[in-house]
Amino acid sequence: MNLSKLGALIVAVIFVPVACFGQSKEPCFGFLLKGDVISVCEGKTSQITHRGDIENFAVSDELSSLAYTTSRTTKRDATSSFVATTVTVANLKTGTSKQFQGLRTRGVVSSCGRILEIEVGSGGPTSTDVVTGEILSSAPYVFFRCSADRRFVAGVLPDPANSNKHGDLYFGVHPTTKIAAAEDVYPHFFNISPDGTKIAWFNDVRPLCIVSLPGQAQCVDHSTMSDPVSVNNSGEVLVATGTGQGCVYKTSSDFSPASNGGFGDDECLGIGYWKAGIKSIVIIKSIGGNPQWLSSATAGLLNKWSAQQPRSR
Repeated sequence: MNLSKLGALIVAVIFVPVACFGQSKEPCFGFLLKGDVISVCEGKTSQITHRGDIENFAVSDELSSLAYTTSRTTKRDATSSFVATTVTVANLKTGTSKQFQGLRTRGVVSSCGRILEIEVGSGGPTSTDVVTGEILSSAPYVFFRCSADRRFVAGVLPDPANSNKHGDLYFGVHPTTKIAAAEDVYPHFFNISPDGTKIAWFNDVRPLCIVSLPGQAQCVDHSTMSDPVSVNNSGEVLVATGTGQGCVYKTSSDFSPASNGGFGDDECLGIGYWKAGIKSIVIIKSIGGNPQWLSSATAGLLNKWSAQQPRSR
């Protein structure tokens, strides 16, 4: 199914329930497709980048900025390879951009009204905003996400018994409310809504859940799942989730359905939509990953920025 037809499918599948929240009938979001950033907004699907090698991206509505990561192998020996990650940050209003080498960069994520660097390793009480260079601190959490105004924080505490493991997920600038047990949370991939009222999380073998405090968590089972969740102020969640079909993977972010319905290398990832009250995750894009809600204004800026960029593919 081509992208324009998928855009029409989204209108039929998710825009009707979204209207119940009084939002735009056609909410906007972005995702990765075969190594490029794609946006969907107001019934239109647009390819924003034309590189084919992007592995992860994030957008800040508040800072009108896009960041994405690419990598290359710089050295290889008999037992290991050495990979250099480049983070590119673009100002969508001015068109200017900058790059830096992320020696420990695993990816980027939209949170705290910023674009935070996801580092390889066991985490720490700080995270760097790749747009401004500001270092955000939220001790005692070792992984944290926060509202756009940074008044509300959710985070994973360290495991007091094992420094190589993470502890439980809590809410509060000072941890006050336990949200989920350590085994229910994949520490890099939980998130909080921009207004700080909703928290969503999952683990590979645990359900996808959301809570609006002081209410009770609601959860749904899932297949394979990857990448950070994105949750908006209405509690709607976007995830990269298994579709049950087989895909052939060139890279972790560039994959296509196996021919003739074959098994391929692994299960395909698609873009899933879910909110509390829906019995199962709805696949709204049959192929893709790294989804994120966008404002319509930011989607417009992405398209204007894209039109000014040279195309490398």
